Amino acid sequence: MTKLFSLLFPLFFSLFSYAQEIIPNNEYCQIQLINTEQARSASPRVENLVKEKGALLSIPAGKSRLRLSCRLDEQAVFTFGKDEIMDVSWEAQQVKLIPLAASSPSFLLPTGTFSVDFIFLTHHNFKQNFVWKPVAAFLDYSLFNNIIMGVFYGLCLTLILYVYFMGQVVGDTRFQFYSLYVFCAATFFLLQEGQLNIFLPQQNFLLSHQFYLLFAGLTVFTATVFIVRLTELQSAWPKITRYGLELGASGVLLMSVLMLFLDHNNLSGLIGNTMARMTLLLMLGILILVSIQAYRNVQGATLVFLSLALMVVAMIFRIVLNDVNPFLQRYALIIAFAFEAFILAIAVSARIKNIKADKMLAESQANTDELCNVLNRRGWNKKTNEVLSEQKTNGGFICLLYIDLNDFKQINDKWGHDAGDKVLKVVADIIRHQLHSIDSIGRIGGDEFVTLSIFHQRSEAENLAIRVRERLQAVNLYIDKQTKIEVSASVGHVIYDEPPKGVDHMLSQADESMYQIKRSNKQVQNQQKNYANS
Repeated sequence: MTKLFSLLFPLFFSLFSYAQEIIPNNEYCQIQLINTEQARSASPRVENLVKEKGALLSIPAGKSRLRLSCRLDEQAVFTFGKDEIMDVSWEAQQVKLIPLAASSPSFLLPTGTFSVDFIFLTHHNFKQNFVWKPVAAFLDYSLFNNIIMGVFYGLCLTLILYVYFMGQVVGDTRFQFYSLYVFCAATFFLLQEGQLNIFLPQQNFLLSHQFYLLFAGLTVFTATVFIVRLTELQSAWPKITRYGLELGASGVLLMSVLMLFLDHNNLSGLIGNTMARMTLLLMLGILILVSIQAYRNVQGATLVFLSLALMVVAMIFRIVLNDVNPFLQRYALIIAFAFEAFILAIAVSARIKNIKADKMLAESQANTDELCNVLNRRGWNKKTNEVLSEQKTNGGFICLLYIDLNDFKQINDKWGHDAGDKVLKVVADIIRHQLHSIDSIGRIGGDEFVTLSIFHQRSEAENLAIRVRERLQAVNLYIDKQTKIEVSASVGHVIYDEPPKGVDHMLSQADESMYQIKRSNKQVQNQQKNYANS
């Protein structure tokens, strides 16, 4: 008996499985569109909804009625997008339809056989995808979609803050337009995808189709302003930029504002279609101009061109080829924008890096004496304040040398200013070679140099003063092979074991020390002359 059971059980199991496969599933959902003028038509077109796949249906402008007829063994969810729908209501006489808190209009369908009428109000003709799916599948999809969009919004927020603060650092308003553009685009997609419906189901104005279109207009306007400035289109083509691009973007924005005050009618439908096509033409125009800028090697133009190309392709699927693929029609723009925002952030980062480098170069040039390649008065004062702060924190001995060339005016008068300039450069190099790399040297007058050093021991500071003084006591310079100039300098110095009163006070004391040395040297020279004459 056991042996017989073991032989028959697999056979019965196979027959049962086969029967499960061939017995048809009695669950179904159908939709039929009934225009209000033809509500009593006897033969409206019926579309079968495949579970979890749905059907793409053309919805006419104005007020339309769509009838959903189902037979369900288990509860399911009926859902559709709300991109182009101004308002939706429903009539269910025999069953209770439960709206769900979801990113898109979604309704919990009961078991059994029933029909529900949905009434749509739209600005213009469009194609909508209607889907019904099991509750578990709907929850899985909603969770996945919300997580993905949450990551997308997080990316947008990160880029907004990063570029905004970087723009503040370098003081360039162009990057604030990038942050504003990403904010408007993220808000546009937030309204499109409907995540706010989960948290603000009663805020009809915030979630309305008109408000969604307003941010579409703001996105186009801010994107145009940002790209025009980033790629310097206004410099290359001022009239085209002003009267073509910026005026066109302003027109799109104006139409989006106008849509806030229009009811559904032929005019609102015309404005909506015009707004979409103007946006596409505007992006194509910008793409062409940016491609020329990329060919000219304008900084960042190549990256902007790549990002714009992605956006234009996505907009074609959104506006022109909107019935080719429901997924591309809805999500191509989001995917393209994510890539575009990231690519533009790279372009912005490169531009910020170059701006910072240019500012550092300009700062360095503003603090540098061009002739001798040492600090000028401004740069030396700034460096001195840094050294004084270091001494306050860590202690040490500050040594300030004040160096003045002797009889430099006679050198200029006798051999000319070119020779004088050469003397100054050579003396600056001699002084620099006596210092450590962290020490600072500046030229604060025609033939006056100063150095600033900090040491751990006072003796180190004294040794520096002695070394520089001896090195500049007598310097022989050759202007050419035959002309030799004898140069000397008076070197005064002061040493501070505590922070002095300030930079001017330090210079005054060092200057006085230098003049004492100069007077002493002249006295010695006069005595030597008198002795020689006697």
